[in-house]
Amino acid sequence: MKLEFVSKEIIKPASPNHPQTLSLSFFDQFLPSTYVSAIFFYDEQANQEDIIVQRLKSSLSQTLSLFYPLAGQIKDGVTVHCNDQGALFTEARADIFLSDFLRNPSDADLVHEFIVSPDHADPETWPLLHVKVIFFKDRGFAVAVSVSHKICDAASLSTFVCSWTNASKGYADTVNPEFPGPDFYPPADISLEFPPLLVRETKSKTKRFVFGSLMIEKLKNRASSGNLVPQVTRIESITALLLRCMTKAGHSKAGKVTKFAITQTMNLRPRVSSSLLPHKAIGNFFFLPLLKESSESKMEIKETVSKLQKTKEELNQLIRNDPDDAKSSVEAKERIASAMLSSLHEVSPETETYVVSSWCRMSFYEADFGWEKPVWVAPGSVDKTQVVLMDAKDREGVEAWVTLPETDMVEFERDDELLVYATLSPSVLI
Repeated sequence: MKLEFVSKEIIKPASPNHPQTLSLSFFDQFLPSTYVSAIFFYDEQANQEDIIVQRLKSSLSQTLSLFYPLAGQIKDGVTVHCNDQGALFTEARADIFLSDFLRNPSDADLVHEFIVSPDHADPETWPLLHVKVIFFKDRGFAVAVSVSHKICDAASLSTFVCSWTNASKGYADTVNPEFPGPDFYPPADISLEFPPLLVRETKSKTKRFVFGSLMIEKLKNRASSGNLVPQVTRIESITALLLRCMTKAGHSKAGKVTKFAITQTMNLRPRVSSSLLPHKAIGNFFFLPLLKESSESKMEIKETVSKLQKTKEELNQLIRNDPDDAKSSVEAKERIASAMLSSLHEVSPETETYVVSSWCRMSFYEADFGWEKPVWVAPGSVDKTQVVLMDAKDREGVEAWVTLPETDMVEFERDDELLVYATLSPSVLI
């Protein structure tokens, strides 16, 4: 596939009436300089390119008035200057048919082409938002949205896209985004040093595995076990299987006992009361419980699910508070921040960390700009995070985008235990 760049433009907020600065939280400061991205594919008739582009641009300008930090700059590493510098909007054309691309959409290198930013783009400075619209050869187009991980997580990206699609259809937006990051995770002393998170020195490979609804039920049955794991979710069971197979691929040939850590990101918004955190909060509001393991561990699925569930119970204890008691809310925030700091301090560059992030049950497949809902949505953020789980097109299955060192991926993708439940690189039908 070749992409021909047609144009680029800076889109500024329609209204400049907003605060001028936003401090980064300590968690924002710690996160790697990368973009959180999603790509939305639409099977739309041709000959509407000009209408599509103009509507997307004008509605993006309206949306940036609410999500104003995305049009700013990070200048000192700790503060977003909300100076209406603008978001970058580029237009391109692909020399292939959408239908041909969706027959084999699992080539992550090909998917990555949709989100590649210009050479000068830097998620740690500017642009903090990059939108790329790609038109396919016959019909159909894609909208790739990339936001700086310094100020947005996947849930924030989902909220932003939902607001943008409403504006594109002319609806009055009911989203009133808030940016409470510095209050929830107070900024850290910039002299503090943390080991780099999710940074790989070895060459990696990303591939897509799809779990159908029937196989998910079978996997859930395997993961549940009487009193130990009486109930299990689809995400817990898939996560446990992936972690088992990933660690087998990475440590089975080590020849010695090696240590590693596993973690599953937890979106805090649906778990805490609105007195602690608004449910439409924009920022990085997830929790990273760290579980240390060694290559001697067999990573049995039932045991891993049990451990994952225990971390959720521990988080519930941390966030417990009285919504009507201001002191109780402050104490809960302090407990969460302290626990996060403890986890981050335990991350060692010498210790392999396997991270699973679930984007399921978010509203990505509701992203209708006025030309129907997307026929497929793919995460673009697969280079730094080792696993991203997405809803499949039917909303019942799950797509797992797995990133591993190339040598590990060779072992992982032919793991018989994995392939009982998952299919590698099936096509997307439209």
